Amino acid sequence: MDNEVTSFVYKNDNINGILMVFIASASIFLDVWDLTAFSFVITFFKDEFLPSGLILGISVSAANIGAIAGAIIGGYLTDKLGRKKLLIYNMLIFTVFSILIAASANLYEFIIFRLIMGFSIGSDVATGFSYIYEYISKKQRNRYYSLWAYSFSLVALMAIFSVFLLKLYINNNSIWRYIFVIGGIFAAVILLLRTRLMETPIWLYNNGNYHETENVIRKVYGESLKIDKNSGKLRVNIKNIIKIFKIKMNREILFFLSLNGIVGFIGWGFSFYITYMLVVLKFFTFYQDLEADALIYSFGFIGAVISPVISRKFGIYRSSVIPSIIATLSILALFFVFSKLIPAYFTVPLSALIILMNYSGPMAYNAILNDFIPAELRGVANGWNYMFNKITEAVSGLSAGVILVLVGIKYNTLILFLTVAVFTAIALVTGRSKYFRKDYVSDFQTSESE
Repeated sequence: MDNEVTSFVYKNDNINGILMVFIASASIFLDVWDLTAFSFVITFFKDEFLPSGLILGISVSAANIGAIAGAIIGGYLTDKLGRKKLLIYNMLIFTVFSILIAASANLYEFIIFRLIMGFSIGSDVATGFSYIYEYISKKQRNRYYSLWAYSFSLVALMAIFSVFLLKLYINNNSIWRYIFVIGGIFAAVILLLRTRLMETPIWLYNNGNYHETENVIRKVYGESLKIDKNSGKLRVNIKNIIKIFKIKMNREILFFLSLNGIVGFIGWGFSFYITYMLVVLKFFTFYQDLEADALIYSFGFIGAVISPVISRKFGIYRSSVIPSIIATLSILALFFVFSKLIPAYFTVPLSALIILMNYSGPMAYNAILNDFIPAELRGVANGWNYMFNKITEAVSGLSAGVILVLVGIKYNTLILFLTVAVFTAIALVTGRSKYFRKDYVSDFQTSESE
């Protein structure tokens, strides 16, 4: 049930909301940077190390594989040790190993360092979302409904500009190394900023730190709140990792996981290889490929803008499922393009439509999860959520890398269509819950008894 601290936080806007969200969600930007920037220079990486199709897939997916473990372990540790500690530890690991990746002498070092860096990303995303949703009001939540989509689109455009400059002034196969140096520098800045963050009052209260809870509320909100110091401390143990599946919300869990799967496969099985596909098709020069990338990802930004709007107008279910269906059909149309049944000039428009639909609908799965999950399980739930995302991305990135090298873009697109279609069908069935109806007013539950 609600306590006075939870009620206070959810009713009062955090005046430092935007800055706090940016600092706490930095791993989202770094994750997207790793995805998009590396995808734009994958041909240079491939030319330097000459990997086989399998090794290319492993190299691409190594960060996702590390993030799988990081998400579930980090989700548990953030509930156990606190949000702030994990935010600092995670960013420290990312900073160090991002620089080590840039200095990799061979593929083995690259893969190992990338695995460890991925672990920190997985842990940090689970921690960051837990932190954010324990520090913003109900009113503020709608502003960050499409946080993930904004991150993807804006960072992708920044990555395109960065690669353009690197290619202009460096123009050799080492370009990919600078991508990780830039990521490491950004992470170091975020690490310094995070030392100034305060622990969330909800986590402090639930763990019996009552005096510190009052101090944090006074500093952040400028108000004094007398709290009940006799409430029981929540116990966090290893069993919490599976407790999420015992709260009688399996239908809702399947829904956001299906959206997660759609995003994962489109994000890596498709988005990561957009530049690679354009290079293979030989429509444009490299710089023109980057311009096409910029056009495609600008539609992602449009999707981020309209996502909360259509969610309010049509409800979570329809605003998630309908764009997913359109994205699925667009992937099928792209398969017909690569089969030469549809003119090749539809490649870029269809790619832009897929990104638009992905960003405007299913990419809000993190916000959907945090709308109904109990606060005492938020860290673990975000861990499971991101772990599943990374499993799908690792599978799609690995399989796409192998398929693209062995049999080409046509069959990779067909397999992607079939996979995304399955996840869309699951979302279509499981999303018919009261939490996702247009007329449902979320109470942002904070305990299992609500």
